[in-house]
Amino acid sequence: MKGPRVGVDTGGTFTDAVVADGKGGWSVHKSPSTPRKPEKAILDGAALLAAPSDGSSRQKKAEQFELVHGTTLATNALLTRKLGRVVLLTTRGFADLLTIGRQDRDKLYCLEPQPVRPPQPRSRVVEVEERLNSLGHPVTRLTMGECSRVAQKVAALRPQAVAIVFLHAFKNSAHEKRMGRALRSLGVPVMLSSEVAPEVREYERAATTWADASLVSVVGPALQSLELSVKKIWGSKSKLRVMRSDGGTAGAADAVRHPVNLAVSGPAGGLAAARTLALARGEKEIVTLDMGGTSTDVALVGTGETTLVPVEVGGLPLLARGLPLHSVGTGGGSLAVRDLAGGLTVGPESAGARPGPACYGRGGKKPTLTDAHLVCGRLHPDAFLGGDFPLTPSLARLVVGDLGRIEGLNPEEMACAILEVALADMERALRRVSLAEGHDPRNRILYSFGGAGSLHAASLAGRMGMRRVVVPPHPGAFSALGLLTSPLRRTFTRSVLERLPSMGRRRELFSPLVKRARRELIAEGVAPSRVRIKRIVELRGEGQAGEFPLVDGPRLRERFHKEHIRRFGYAREDNSIQLANIRLQADGPSSSPWKKVRTRCYEPKPFDVQPAWMPEGKQSKKAFRASWYIRERLLPGALIHGPACVAEYSATTVIPPGWLAKIDGWGCLVLEENS
Repeated sequence: MKGPRVGVDTGGTFTDAVVADGKGGWSVHKSPSTPRKPEKAILDGAALLAAPSDGSSRQKKAEQFELVHGTTLATNALLTRKLGRVVLLTTRGFADLLTIGRQDRDKLYCLEPQPVRPPQPRSRVVEVEERLNSLGHPVTRLTMGECSRVAQKVAALRPQAVAIVFLHAFKNSAHEKRMGRALRSLGVPVMLSSEVAPEVREYERAATTWADASLVSVVGPALQSLELSVKKIWGSKSKLRVMRSDGGTAGAADAVRHPVNLAVSGPAGGLAAARTLALARGEKEIVTLDMGGTSTDVALVGTGETTLVPVEVGGLPLLARGLPLHSVGTGGGSLAVRDLAGGLTVGPESAGARPGPACYGRGGKKPTLTDAHLVCGRLHPDAFLGGDFPLTPSLARLVVGDLGRIEGLNPEEMACAILEVALADMERALRRVSLAEGHDPRNRILYSFGGAGSLHAASLAGRMGMRRVVVPPHPGAFSALGLLTSPLRRTFTRSVLERLPSMGRRRELFSPLVKRARRELIAEGVAPSRVRIKRIVELRGEGQAGEFPLVDGPRLRERFHKEHIRRFGYAREDNSIQLANIRLQADGPSSSPWKKVRTRCYEPKPFDVQPAWMPEGKQSKKAFRASWYIRERLLPGALIHGPACVAEYSATTVIPPGWLAKIDGWGCLVLEENS
């Protein structure tokens, strides 16, 4: 008998939990994250929502409880470099591969650039006497004697994990597998680049395999402990699922096996939920804005085939495919400070969950974006988290006023300046994923979620020329809701590097990946008939470095030329098209939670009217009289004219002057600029 499924997303400031209420809706709980013991906030939130309806303290053992978790463990470990002790094995002559990296310059005019490199000490790099050529044929064979010598040297270095990256191993994995078998007696995880990232690009393959090995001892114990706690509380039949970067979930054991696939686990939930909602609403092209407590994630997606891209975390390029997210360090808890030149910056440093913004009354001494919103009257002190978490405006005015005193600005003027800087950072991010990639944002709809997203969404849409904003139900816990809508998934990629072969040859190349994906999903309980397979080919012109991902099928050459013309303005010759990589995506069953109801237009009455500064208006140095509404009290069809604010348990939405908001049949709050 199946029990409840709870989605829990751990963020830098809040931990969000969501469960279906059995009436077609959702129950939501937000609580401050517990960075020192992340497991505590996760289990507390899940226990609160998964409590049996009869009031008993434990879930019935006959029911199978399921916790679906979006985690920042891998992300934070890579960013802070708090990683496990790894020994790297590489082909003789390539010991400095990770140190040299690429010659990319993020800051073009910096005279002394400091490139980001994996912190792998040279003393824990072991060169192996072996070599393959570019076709995967042995030049120097790996002998058993060499394997024994290397194994002894590795054992003396006392690693927590081993990463093996041999030259051209993506073409022939024999040497890596032989070396891996020789290291089994060490009793530590051994990561092979031919399994983790069997792709061309030596440095990226090495960085990905190294990251996978480095994360095992960090992510593994935490997820294993969480799974044991879940089974202890809800019974041995209970399960822990973990969100992966590719927008699907996996069982805890599989997630631990290759933790590099969790690099952007948390943000993937919101993007997955937005895609299912857009598909239900019939909107094909959207831009997403996910603003939490520490960062903002933006993406441009369609409801067709979702593009998966190599991800980058902390400056490290990883071949583990993820949803196409671009992040900036601007969130509700981002600190507003003066830099060395006296300029105002917002983020990336954050107040976090403890002490949090000054207005939380937990000891915060520096102004944050949340404090600026409260000073401007864009947050209601008695309606935050449904009134269960009152804010203190006087503390916010104190810290914001201190920052503005040097420039002679009063608290409201300083708060507006903080909002303007944050808006500029987020606008640049939106331009990066749209205009910089050749897409006109004016033809797209902005989906805004996260605890702080809808505070800025209308203003950002106006700046980008976008005339409509969709704020979904429970926006502040939308990523947690997305965890429950995401299917079990496996994504495998492999480099081919051939002239575009026939369809029969492509099917032959995909065959081993299909068998592996089906085997793993069936092992996780998916019925064989419910496994859905998608075959993606990544094509490029010979001599090009970037690939175009296309669904494998008929008219492939024609579709490639069309995409090439859109991106570069000209077509390639047919005989120059190269199949760089094949990518397989296998999904278990999924369902959409979105249902439309009838609407009836009416204008609700506000519960309060307060002055609010709105930099979006033409008179930004003037406070407007903004009407306040409670979203949970609004019925489908409700019409609200700006300036106004809509408070709800998980977020607050600002409706600037000249904008109109409506609750539609999907339960979304839709904002449109009046013509």
